[in-house]
Parts: sequence; C-alpha cells; structure tokens
Amino acid sequence: MVIFFVLGLVGFAAHGLADGREALVIASIVSGVFFTCFLILFAIYWTGYLLKGHALWQAERQAESDGPSTGQ
Repeated sequence: MVIFFVLGLVGFAAHGLADGREALVIASIVSGVFFTCFLILFAIYWTGYLLKGHALWQAERQAESDGPSTGQ
C-alpha cells in the first residue's frame, strides 16, 4: 500500500517534470493507476481492520453473556 502511494507521488512529480505532451499523458495515467491501487488497498485494509474489531467486540459480548448469543 505504501509502495503504491510513493509510486503515485513519483508519477505525479514526473507529471510536473514532463516536457512533451505524450510524456504528460503517460505520467498522468501512471500516477492515476498507482493512486487507484493505493486507494483500493487502503479500503481493503480498513475493511479488514473494522471487521477484526467487530469480531473482537462480538467475542467479548458473547463471553460476558456466558454462552452463545440468542439475538434477543
């Protein structure tokens, strides 16, 4: 995730340093792809983090009730 973020920054910096129109388009596409990969991985990471926290909360709640949850 961090690697894609850094590569996106490098692509964005290359976008600013580009001389020709073709180089500008390629740098824009590359930085966009890397930032998109970063955002996807960031979303996957936080979804997993929230699901883990929910599972821990559920386990604590079940342990407090001294048995399986009946949903009531």
